Amino acid sequence: MSPSIRFVPITVLCLLLAACFETFPPVSSAVVTHHQGVKPQGATQQLSPEQIASVSAWLQDHRWGWYPVTATYGPGILILATHADGTLFRINLMQKVLIVGQHQRSLSKEESRELHSMIGTKDDR
Repeated sequence: MSPSIRFVPITVLCLLLAACFETFPPVSSAVVTHHQGVKPQGATQQLSPEQIASVSAWLQDHRWGWYPVTATYGPGILILATHADGTLFRINLMQKVLIVGQHQRSLSKEESRELHSMIGTKDDR
């Protein structure tokens, strides 16, 4: 096989892998609202600096496996977060899917439990 023919599949593979990689700036503050259906349940909870650091670290440690949001999801546990530069973004934590801004990622049972534990909520699985 000629070198130029080998280059094409390698290039396509690199492009596909790059589409699954996301980086998220550190979170500087965040509040959590629980939803049932589309209605908020209970009071909004401010995350502690330790919880914020844990969520930021988790997002940095899980940069692979992200895809553009492909559906409209109702809110589960909605986290309104602020980056250090003041920009706002939403994190929607559901049982099997995590949505951050316009990106989504499937969650294993362990990942879901880990995230729920970080923010002090129960995973209903």
